Amino acid sequence: DNVVTSSQAIKRKADSDIQTDEKASVGEREAYYSANFKEILRTVLYGSPEKHVLSDQAAKTANRFFELSEPHQQLYVRLFLRKRQWLRVSNISYPEINPSMDLLARVLVEQGFLEGESLLDDPAEVLALLQVKELKALCKSLNLPASVTGTQKAAMISCVLRHQATHRPLFGSSASFLATVSKKGKAMLGRCVRVAEGLADHFSRIMLLFSLSNSWVFEEEQHGCQQIIYRMLQVKIGQVVYPEYDISVTRSLFASSQDFERFYAATKLEQMVLLAAERGASPDDVTSGLSVKELSEIARSELDDEVTKAAQDGPLLPRFLLPFTAGYVNAHTLGLCVDHFEKSGRYQEACSLLKHILSQDVFTSHRGKLWERLALNLDQHLDRKEECLDAVTKALQDPHLRPHTRLTLLQRRQRVTRMAAVVGKRKRGSTTGVCPYEAEEEGGNTLVISEMPLHNAPEVFIQGKLCSSSSAALFVVSNQAMSGSHTITRVEGYASHHYATQDGWPCIVHGEGSVFTTLFGLLMWDIIFAPGIDDVFRSPFQGAPLDLFTSEFSMRRKELIEARLDWMRGAKVEELQSEVERIWNAHCGKACVGVNWELFATQDDTKVCLSVQSAHTN
Repeated sequence: DNVVTSSQAIKRKADSDIQTDEKASVGEREAYYSANFKEILRTVLYGSPEKHVLSDQAAKTANRFFELSEPHQQLYVRLFLRKRQWLRVSNISYPEINPSMDLLARVLVEQGFLEGESLLDDPAEVLALLQVKELKALCKSLNLPASVTGTQKAAMISCVLRHQATHRPLFGSSASFLATVSKKGKAMLGRCVRVAEGLADHFSRIMLLFSLSNSWVFEEEQHGCQQIIYRMLQVKIGQVVYPEYDISVTRSLFASSQDFERFYAATKLEQMVLLAAERGASPDDVTSGLSVKELSEIARSELDDEVTKAAQDGPLLPRFLLPFTAGYVNAHTLGLCVDHFEKSGRYQEACSLLKHILSQDVFTSHRGKLWERLALNLDQHLDRKEECLDAVTKALQDPHLRPHTRLTLLQRRQRVTRMAAVVGKRKRGSTTGVCPYEAEEEGGNTLVISEMPLHNAPEVFIQGKLCSSSSAALFVVSNQAMSGSHTITRVEGYASHHYATQDGWPCIVHGEGSVFTTLFGLLMWDIIFAPGIDDVFRSPFQGAPLDLFTSEFSMRRKELIEARLDWMRGAKVEELQSEVERIWNAHCGKACVGVNWELFATQDDTKVCLSVQSAHTN
């Protein structure tokens, strides 16, 4: 069924919960992380259009959690949000929950939410939990050489584990030696617990469903869950405010629980690649399971399966909802593997993955960037000019490319053609069979795209004095107000100083492209958050519609956008400034993708910026 509600109505309900909570005594008050965790469970289980994809076991697990006492709930959430590893109960300290964690942990183990030390059977994990002095005592009790105890903790653990391989015991086996290590080590550790993986997976699925449409990114699992909980707190106390919009949900993102399970498995694979990237490991490193190379092979196979399934099942979701499919996540995971290979200097393998991603057009976005990376790698890193030009030719035939990407690729083709003698006889300037509306003039200074000439931007040369005592590109700025004093600044600061002092610019902003995206967000605010557009707002925590960065954004709001542009073309500078002032006063500080409220010191600076832009346009 079509579900239409208001993001503000949901937020008012949250505000009401906050006020009720504030009336409670300190002893009765829920911790924010526990309250938000339970709110997420209720939202997904009882109000989400995706609740049908959860198993009965997931719902039972959530209900069992609700039956726990508040202290037990709080401790479990605390441990769930931490890294999934063994912990010594004696090292767990949350005095605001309970001065003693032992009894709470014991109940959670009995209930199956935590695993006890009886399942701690990996000697390496046992040794890692010991303190240095305990580790030395263990080595002494095992009659290990004195040289072992004189090293750092990591080295000591390595020595103990290596000892069983290099010193075969007279009686027994190396396995019995490790069993002895584990037994003695666990005796020193006392009670240990770890979040039970099976039950935690149910909660992770619920958290993922809750966060699908939110503006924050569901990154590495534990960090992502922490981010969700904390962002909800920020919203409730007013640190983060989202715009007002209608939530209109007409379709489910997952046709079946199988679709969601494949999506969940794809996100787990993606997280494994992200973790490998954080460690900075080589693509062949297997220290924590599968290597990036092996993970890329799995993602590649899974992507092929999803493409085949999509061809068999017929129409998929709208393109702007494809990020919520397993195929899209697998393609994105391959993109992360490309990053990894490139950073390791393995450009041949990176190009192979890029070609594989681009070989299908069902589950990819930002295809232009992928084509650019492929052309760059072939040209600059592998010096394969012919392959680079072939890739550019194929790219220009891609119907999903945007004009700015076509321009970039045409410019690369121009550079490669000029520099590579092997392609010197190619007919330059002709685009027959390449693209119907692009042409390159013989002079090479103008490219025509959609009958719009793009000329080289004007160049301004500024001379400055470099700081001789620094290896970085730092410039010396003389302070005219204080004779003889100087300031050291980067090139951006020096350019700002030049325009402020030499050209008399009243407002200097160094914001890269954020100046234009901020002005776009302000002038198009009413269109970005326009009502009546189905499925683009599915959560009260969105800073933009889900289709903002797709062609569907303009297609579904064509009349609104054209009317707005017509008004802007005919509007006077004062009218544009007045409109920005209206939007600024009504929505300043609200989270909107692309809008940086801190970019301009005051709202008046936006007026100055608009007047400058208008003058240059005219």
